[in-house]
Amino acid sequence: MGSLEWTSFQHDPALLIAVSFAGLVLLVLTYSLSARQRQSTDRERMRRIQSSLDYFTQAAGHLYPAVAAPVAMQSAAAAKSYSITDNRSSASTVILGCKAAPYASGELLKRIDEYLERSDRQSTLLLYRTLEMEISRLTRERNGLLTRGEHPRWGTLFWMTLRPLLPFAALIVEMMFCWQLINELQYSEPSGDAPLFAVMRFVSCSGALLLLYGVIRTEFRESGRRASFVIVTLIICALTLLHILGLTAAPYILVAQILMYAAGYRLTREPKRKERPYAGEYE
Repeated sequence: MGSLEWTSFQHDPALLIAVSFAGLVLLVLTYSLSARQRQSTDRERMRRIQSSLDYFTQAAGHLYPAVAAPVAMQSAAAAKSYSITDNRSSASTVILGCKAAPYASGELLKRIDEYLERSDRQSTLLLYRTLEMEISRLTRERNGLLTRGEHPRWGTLFWMTLRPLLPFAALIVEMMFCWQLINELQYSEPSGDAPLFAVMRFVSCSGALLLLYGVIRTEFRESGRRASFVIVTLIICALTLLHILGLTAAPYILVAQILMYAAGYRLTREPKRKERPYAGEYE
């Protein structure tokens, strides 16, 4: 803040009180809205998890008799029990219903299609194992949500208290970037390169702030992609620190950040099926 603005605050206490009150109201509103949104998101996520678990556990229950039966019994006993037309139709209906689960993964959908096409023991085993993996993963996510809400650790409780402040903090930092840009444009020579470099620095800092805010606010599910998102974002934010070298470094920093952002599309992509072979795929 410039000396002129600060002097005006000193000579007009009412203005200072009004600005402070407006900032406090903005802080309270931002905190309450952010906290309410976080609670709503957690409730919706718990609903999706529970709905998916209901689908998957029912399907696994229908497949368990065929999986638990010894291989030798598949040709005789299975033809009289599990493979009866009515039971088989009921099992197929329940398994097909898994496609409507909110958290039905692409791998699970593929296993369901293979099971409905072949319905042999191998496809049944692979589908059952996939369902087990999905059930275990969703159960861990559900337990994590319950623990965070009902039995949080000390560090988690502190973070949950501070987290609704993130939108307000991001707004304050962005206002500082805007104020810095305005000052640079006011006191720089219009004929020089300083205004262009100042705009580049503003774009660089604002973009890094938005990426960092998005990564912190996003609730990633169990996936290796979370580490990739965090690493790429931290690298882009670390490049922003190089602006201490001066305005002349702004173009190079911005180009490096754009290249890193473009590389993020490849570094954070979902692994292809052939890059993560499923256990039991070639048994």
